[in-house]
Amino acid sequence: LDNPWETPVNLGSNVNSPGLEDGNQISSDGLTLYFTSERSGGYGQLDIWMTTRPTVSDPWTEPVNLGPDINTAEWDFCAHVLANERVLLFSSGREGTLGGHDIWIARRKTASDSWGIPVNLGPIINSESDDRAASLAPDGSGVYFHSDRPGGYGGFDIWRAPVFPVVDFNNDGIVDGADLSIIADHWGTDNSLCDIGPTPFGDGVVDVKDLIVLAEYLSPVGSEEINVNEDDDGGQIELEQGQILVVTLESNPTTGYSWEQVENQEPYLEQMGQPDFKQSLTGGPPIVGAGGWEIFRFKAMSAGKMTLQLVYRRPWEEGVEPVNTFSLDVVIH
Repeated sequence: LDNPWETPVNLGSNVNSPGLEDGNQISSDGLTLYFTSERSGGYGQLDIWMTTRPTVSDPWTEPVNLGPDINTAEWDFCAHVLANERVLLFSSGREGTLGGHDIWIARRKTASDSWGIPVNLGPIINSESDDRAASLAPDGSGVYFHSDRPGGYGGFDIWRAPVFPVVDFNNDGIVDGADLSIIADHWGTDNSLCDIGPTPFGDGVVDVKDLIVLAEYLSPVGSEEINVNEDDDGGQIELEQGQILVVTLESNPTTGYSWEQVENQEPYLEQMGQPDFKQSLTGGPPIVGAGGWEIFRFKAMSAGKMTLQLVYRRPWEEGVEPVNTFSLDVVIH
């Protein structure tokens, strides 16, 4: 890391063409290169291609187009492949896009299989503006991308959206034994619904890694949930040890703002996993750019009194006053 960079070497005529080559990413083993090209032989002006090599000492082979499921007559570009090469994020202006260009996701069972039909990441990530060049944090906790949506500082800004596993498998509003039974029914399979670990995008098999993730969200058997929202701001609530406190607060992650707990608070309450986001509490359809609710769950761990504080702000804006705050005095018996 302390050595200077060597002189760049052109990858040669197999990879480079008279047209544009851009948006490249190399696989974790260094044997596959994904890139965008406007070379002839594609399905549109910009397509996503790949080239491979047997070892890191060998030259790259003739590139292969990722095919008509990934590439269309529109622009398809900015490929980002996760380390296991089973998940592909890319930008596209294809039919079904919410704005100029959207971020799409495609999956496959193994690194040697064909890619499945791409799915739009939806209105939380994508907007009516251009949303491009997505990449996933190594731990799967967030998607980074650039966008010219309103609320930024210039033409295109860098944005981050948190990624949470979907753990309410039967969509009944609570993570409990029923969801545990569903994961047990699909144990050892590649069921994508239950494949939520070690990152939210899974690893291709339902196993103990997924069970560990689910356990972070499970409500204890027999525990009673106590629900509060903005109307309870500044008030007080009493809990018994083992009870679950559910805090539901209005939010709109498309603006970059999110709720977070103030640090260094007394350990009488333990947050259960990451907060959920729901655009509708009644199951309505998603709306482009619309807000929704962040839902926090806390378990009452020990007897005592504390003030639970949550602030609404952009995580990267250090020293800036939060747009909103939520405070609740909690007495635990």
